[in-house]
Amino acid sequence: MTDHPTPEDYPGTGELPDKLAFVKPNRARAYVALHDADDPLTAAELAAGLEYSKATAYRCLSDLESIDLVCEAVRLGTGHRPKTAYTTQAGAPPWERARADGGFDQ
Repeated sequence: MTDHPTPEDYPGTGELPDKLAFVKPNRARAYVALHDADDPLTAAELAAGLEYSKATAYRCLSDLESIDLVCEAVRLGTGHRPKTAYTTQAGAPPWERARADGGFDQ
């Protein structure tokens, strides 16, 4: 192990990913909310559910996405318009995971 531990230094045996030990508490709360949700949540839904501002919700999602704990999922909104929603990597069916370049994982 190095002087500065990384998530890879801790093999997980629990239900939650070890990477959550390296994020701020509000990021961990956001992850748990997404993990426990039945469907992917939009940033606005996450913000309302956790009583965060939308800006804080987007920062949480961005941080969690950067360490591969959360991914984007396309969801149909009102009028069948696509909306960006977010889910945990474990809860994302392959046909709903959107890559950063706009394509979809198969």
